[in-house]
Amino acid sequence: MRALISAGATLAVGLSLGLSSAPASAAPAAPAVPGASQPSASTATAAKAPPKSGKDSIKCNGSNSRVNFSWKTGWSSTTVYYNNHCLGGTRTTAAFKFYNDGSTPFYKCVTFQGDSQGKYKFAHINEIMDVNKDTEKCKNN
Repeated sequence: MRALISAGATLAVGLSLGLSSAPASAAPAAPAVPGASQPSASTATAAKAPPKSGKDSIKCNGSNSRVNFSWKTGWSSTTVYYNNHCLGGTRTTAAFKFYNDGSTPFYKCVTFQGDSQGKYKFAHINEIMDVNKDTEKCKNN
């Protein structure tokens, strides 16, 4: 009987030591099944989101000078910083193309006084995709 008790104790100690030697983080992972749909990083980047900030510029009407823009999208608005290098106070109108959650983009036009700099705030949170001089698209919105 004594041999049995000591053999059982040895067996129990051996089992508990064997079980406690495996780290808790070494949980077995499910094997990959060939042909099964596995999530990948390429599907997450397939639908490219618009940038939260950016830079762009457009040419002045009659010269090689430019109007430079940079923007940052916040929680409730988008702020555009501009630096108009057009000489002689030439006013320049820019068309801002906004991202509209993947649907048809919309445009807003703003005129900037020449030889000036400052900021302009759009009171919505949609992100700017492009800045150009095609002001005809603004009339549709």
